[in-house]
Amino acid sequence: MTQTRYLFWRIAKAFGISMRQRHATHAASELHLLREAEEILGRLTWADVEEIEDLSVEYWSLRKLTMQHEKISQKIESANVNLQKSHHHRTELLGMVVDSTKDLTGERAVLTETHERLNSEREIIVSDARTVKRLHDGTKAKLEVLVGEGVQQAPELEASKQELLKLKKQFKSLRDRRDALVGKINSVESALKDIDSRIETRRSEMRDEALDNYQNIGKANQDLSNNRADLGTMESEMSALFSEIGRYIYSIKHDASVDKLASKHRSLISQMSALSLSIKFNKRLAGRN
Repeated sequence: MTQTRYLFWRIAKAFGISMRQRHATHAASELHLLREAEEILGRLTWADVEEIEDLSVEYWSLRKLTMQHEKISQKIESANVNLQKSHHHRTELLGMVVDSTKDLTGERAVLTETHERLNSEREIIVSDARTVKRLHDGTKAKLEVLVGEGVQQAPELEASKQELLKLKKQFKSLRDRRDALVGKINSVESALKDIDSRIETRRSEMRDEALDNYQNIGKANQDLSNNRADLGTMESEMSALFSEIGRYIYSIKHDASVDKLASKHRSLISQMSALSLSIKFNKRLAGRN
């Protein structure tokens, strides 16, 4: 065999393999469509096969599963309603947490402003008192020096004594004002603690209710998850039973026992027949007799 002939042989062989693979792919796709059609036919006809003995197991199994399916569907619907209510209630709770303490937070803001103002006044008084004390200490030192130097009746000595008395009165006045402010500050701080306690009590009550709400949401989600899983398993079982019924009816479509039932779905059965022929044809072309 020449190199050119060998090359053509290889191309022809590859082309043949490619075509067989294509027909095999078509056969697989059509077989999948045929299985879907069998399930659809079963879904459409299962309620009418009670008298067919060969389908007795499938029929009564589907009757039972249908009842269970309806019950679980109702549970899912109920759980969804409860979940929506819980989410709505949670939204309400979030607003209620703010609203429930709005009056107290407003009162607290006023008290906080008062507390800050009183503290500022106290700081000013303390600062003035330090200045007075410094002047007092300086004047006192001056008197001690003058007395030490033997000065007894000098005008400067008398003026320093008067200044010292004046500073003592100022200091006492500032101290009294400071003490009065400290009393007010303590009273405001006590009121703030009381408001904080009341705010916390209200929020704690709301948190307890919110916790119950979150637990309800969690339970509803868990119920939904479990019921959906059960429903999925049930629907898989039902699909398998539908397929069995559809496959049976299609296989004996011309039999007198199913002829009347099959005639109601002649169009679907005709499509299934066409698919079946096409599958056989593609399998033959793919070399899979």
